[in-house]
Amino acid sequence: MAESSDLTLSRAPRRKLAESVAEQLLEAIRDLPPGTRIPSERELTKQLEVGRSTVREALNGLALLGYVEIRHGQGAFVVNRQVSQTEPDALEAALERGITHDFIEARLVVEVEVARLAAERRSEEDLDQIREVIDEQQRLAGGETDALIDVAANFNVVVAEAAHNEVFVALVQSFVGLMVDRGPKIYALENFPEWDLKEHRGLYAAIRDQDGELAAKLMRDHINALAVHYKKAGAG
Repeated sequence: MAESSDLTLSRAPRRKLAESVAEQLLEAIRDLPPGTRIPSERELTKQLEVGRSTVREALNGLALLGYVEIRHGQGAFVVNRQVSQTEPDALEAALERGITHDFIEARLVVEVEVARLAAERRSEEDLDQIREVIDEQQRLAGGETDALIDVAANFNVVVAEAAHNEVFVALVQSFVGLMVDRGPKIYALENFPEWDLKEHRGLYAAIRDQDGELAAKLMRDHINALAVHYKKAGAG
């Protein structure tokens, strides 16, 4: 196995950290032979003074572009591919696809169980709150997209609140930023707003009827379908 290479990297600016780290890594590996092991995430984190998640996001983006290979348990290695000037849009898109994969994976773990618990634990007040969000989503249909996206993302938060678990609420709230960031792309897809509203209504009905298994299934199907929509929109 090739030895790890010493890379000369400067501290990345705070704006678009993952993209900055990816660009620096791409420049650093330009002349390295294939099979060279890139320093570990821990080493890169110390050298760049950024979070480990930022380094991981940058490496995942370069892997999607075919410049590095990530071998689980071993590290990241330079791939036998000529590193040319990469268009910023291509790098940004690759980083977005990488984080979207992780985002979908996390939502499947968290929100499926959230939907099940919401159906089992919801109160009448919870149902009123969920219904109000759906009514607002319908009211905004065909109007201001940003406002519609905010309301649609909030649906997931009020469902989590109906599960009556504060840790789950915090986790779902942490997803909202990624939902909103990707919202304009998927809401531009034909018939997506109508589809999303219909999905939310179905989830509401399962929660209202206290059918935990159905609520979990509908949420799982919904998130998996979102992954397909993200790919169609170029965000996944």
